[in-house]
Parts: sequence; structure tokens; C-alpha cells
Amino acid sequence: MGEVGLRAWGISYPEFYRLDSRLGWSPRPGIEGIHAMEGRTRIKINAEGFRDVDHAEANGAFRVAVLGDSFTEAREVPLEDTYWKVMEALLSRCKGLSGVEVLGFAVNGYGTAQQLLVLDDRVWKYAPDLVMLAFFTGNDVLNNSRVLDRHPDRPYFVIRDGALVLDSSNLSTFRFKAKKAWGEVKHGLYNSLRTLQVARQAYLRVKSAWKNRETTLAQQLGAGLNGAVYLAPGDGPWAGAWAVTEELIRAMNRRVRDKGADFWLLTLTNPPQVYPDAGVRGRYAAALGADGLDYPDRRLARLAAAEGIPAVSLLEPLRAIAEAGNERLHGGEASAGGHWNRAGHRAAGKALAGALCAAYAKP
Repeated sequence: MGEVGLRAWGISYPEFYRLDSRLGWSPRPGIEGIHAMEGRTRIKINAEGFRDVDHAEANGAFRVAVLGDSFTEAREVPLEDTYWKVMEALLSRCKGLSGVEVLGFAVNGYGTAQQLLVLDDRVWKYAPDLVMLAFFTGNDVLNNSRVLDRHPDRPYFVIRDGALVLDSSNLSTFRFKAKKAWGEVKHGLYNSLRTLQVARQAYLRVKSAWKNRETTLAQQLGAGLNGAVYLAPGDGPWAGAWAVTEELIRAMNRRVRDKGADFWLLTLTNPPQVYPDAGVRGRYAAALGADGLDYPDRRLARLAAAEGIPAVSLLEPLRAIAEAGNERLHGGEASAGGHWNRAGHRAAGKALAGALCAAYAKP
């Protein structure tokens, strides 16, 4: 009776992802259900395996393909409220850009290495006019380093003899293959039993509430982040992480340009950077031994300028909006950290649409 009732009410909390021998993990095409962390949203994965509507492989629209991680997949808000769908709606009003179509290729947890593989494998059949890399400085640099990240199921690129080389050896091991096979069995059973899904969701909610019951503001802002990204690296692993990251962006730029499309670099914000209170931001930076929280954005801007890559940093416009309205753009009532809320997505979408309209509008 419970299973029948949950199906009648459309309640399900499925496992959206599966292990992938090429990318480490990927969404399950066609799966649909509720995401209930940092909000409550119904999520549907399209036939291609990304959180978006289905798209024809080619049409006459001006197409923008967006690569990113959880900030762009944006499970915390409805699809139409994600910054790239807000941008799509606004760009359609831009003179000379009627028929704009924005395609999402973002996946939770992906680093730039996985995004480059998605570009190579999945994007080109949709013939985009513009490819945009949405870079989340909070963890993307770290995710590009096996030494720092140490994720057992992620492919990485390394620099050998001055060239990028894919190292996905961990995805061909017996451990990974066994885990992948067991995951299919386990998640197949889990996804078929909605009573089990509801029980697990209740457990996760209670666990999260207990874990975060006494977190300080600084802990909320820094949750899931590594403060070293705000500091200029020395000669250690962070220098290597930045070197690989910058080479990945260069490689992505070359691939896109070789296909005759435009490439843009978009730098997203992380919670402490745009917290409305400048005093809180200053104390957060001082606790890390940093002069400020802008180092990763400045570094990426220098790279973009040197490579001739059009770049948009959302740091300054979103910080100004947060300060002017004393408004949190990340998190919600329970926490000041985490992903963008609806206000954050709306602000980001408007800023980005303005930049693209200025660049592509016809007189």
C-alpha cells in the first residue's frame, strides 16, 4: 500500500547517478524524482543523460552549450530558475538573437577534466555556436589534482613532457568494475522501492540537521571548500593543480575554436566571496591568512586575457547585489553556505545575459 501510495502521489527520491567507465560517474538517462537537500525540487534527466530538456541534434537556433558542476546542474532550484535558463529567456529578447537555445551539460561533482571529456564526447553533435565553461573556484582547481582531490572514481589529466595526458587508470581496475557492477544491482533495487527511498531520505535529513545544529557562520560559508584556493600557491601540490587547470582551459579553448565555435570562461562565486557583510568576508579571509577572497578570479582573468578568451566573472556584480540588498545569494534559512539559491541564480543569469547580449547583439 505504501508503494502504491507513493507512486500515486509522485513521491520518489531515486539515486540519480551511476558509475561510468569513461567519466567516473554520470546521471542515469530518463530518471526523474525529488531532490530534497538545500531545497525540494523535482529533477528529470534527459535522454542524453544531463539535467535539461531534450534537444534536437541540429537546428537554426543560436546555441550555447554550458559545461559545469553542481552549481550549474543546480538541483536546488527548478530547471527554469537555473541561471542558464534565466539567461536563455533573457537572451531571446536580445536584438538579433531570436531563437536562443541553451543546452546544459553539467554534472554534480565534475572537475574540468570530466568537463573536457563531456565536450569531446557529447557536445558536438548539437552544433553549438558558443561553448561556456562555468568554473566554480570553490573546488574545481582541487578537483583537477589527484594529489589534492584523491577521489577514487574520477579520471584526471596530468602534464607529461609539456602535454596533457589522460590518466583514467583507476577506472579500469577490478575495484572500480566490481563497485560499478554492485552499484547497478544495489541502485536498481533501491530505485524500485520508494518506501526505502523515503526512509533513507528521512535518515539523511535527520543526520544533516544533527550535524549542522551548532555550525558557526564561518563553517557554513566554508562547507565543502578548501581555503587554500584563496592563496597564491607555492611550489607544492596547489601549484600543480593550478598548472593542470590552466592547461585544461587552454585545451578546451583550442578544441572549441577548431570546431568553429566561440569559447567563453565564466567564473562563478562561492559563499564567502559574496556574503553581504564585508566585515564577515574580511574576517574570513584574515583567518585564512589571505589578503582577500578574489585570488582565483584574478588568476583566471589573467589566463583568459593572455589566451584571448572572453571571460565573465560574476564576483563583482553578485557581491554588489548582495551588499545593496543585504541578501544572501547562497544557501537559505538553515545555512549561509552551499549552492546558489533562486536569488543567486537570477542575479547570475541577468549578469551573464547582459554580457552575452552586448557581445552578440546585432545593430
